Amino acid sequence: MRILLTTALFVLTLLSPALSSSAQQPAAFRAGLKSFTIPAPSSDLVETGSDYRVLLEPLAPTANRLIAAFIQPADLENLHSGGTAKLDTYALVEVPRRAEFSDVTPDQFKEISESMASQFGASVTASIKDQQDEINRRLKALHSSSGDITLDKPVQLGTLFSKPDASAYGLLMSVSSNGKTRKMVMGMTILRVQARVVFIYTYTEYKDDSTVQWVRTTEEHWADAILECNK
Repeated sequence: MRILLTTALFVLTLLSPALSSSAQQPAAFRAGLKSFTIPAPSSDLVETGSDYRVLLEPLAPTANRLIAAFIQPADLENLHSGGTAKLDTYALVEVPRRAEFSDVTPDQFKEISESMASQFGASVTASIKDQQDEINRRLKALHSSSGDITLDKPVQLGTLFSKPDASAYGLLMSVSSNGKTRKMVMGMTILRVQARVVFIYTYTEYKDDSTVQWVRTTEEHWADAILECNK
């Protein structure tokens, strides 16, 4: 499982699609013949509904499948009215396609977590160009008008927290498109839910050091809530 699973979705922060969406917020999401209960990561984020979620799927890493997406209510209202979404803060839930139907033991999950921790402890600068090129290829395939995306200056934030069934890691990166650059903080947690691997991501625009703390706290509370709901 490569870090490619994490960085491609930074592109969503700079996209502003005028898309329609369902306002429904289903509690259960299907993946790998299982049903997962996924609460919202915070009170100010709502699930997009299946229509918009399907449209976001091509923007997810090819190794993953998007099963839930949470955005701010104002962004959802703007999409309903044919407007644009800023996506200053949002969250995504994905499953790895190759392991979607595979049970993972606690020992296997520990190995996965250790492998990911080692990747997040190393420099990712060399791989950023390849990831950037892949994102832009996908956008062109979708006939997106957002322009090329540039990923730059990645800063590893290391391990955010680690528990028996949850391990979280952080990344700070500059994302540029159409002459606009944002610094985004990403929290990515690997979960073992119902013996399956699930990835949850929280993204928000960086303001100061408190942004990183917010991502860490939100990811941990969200992970705990998901694990509790799926016992």
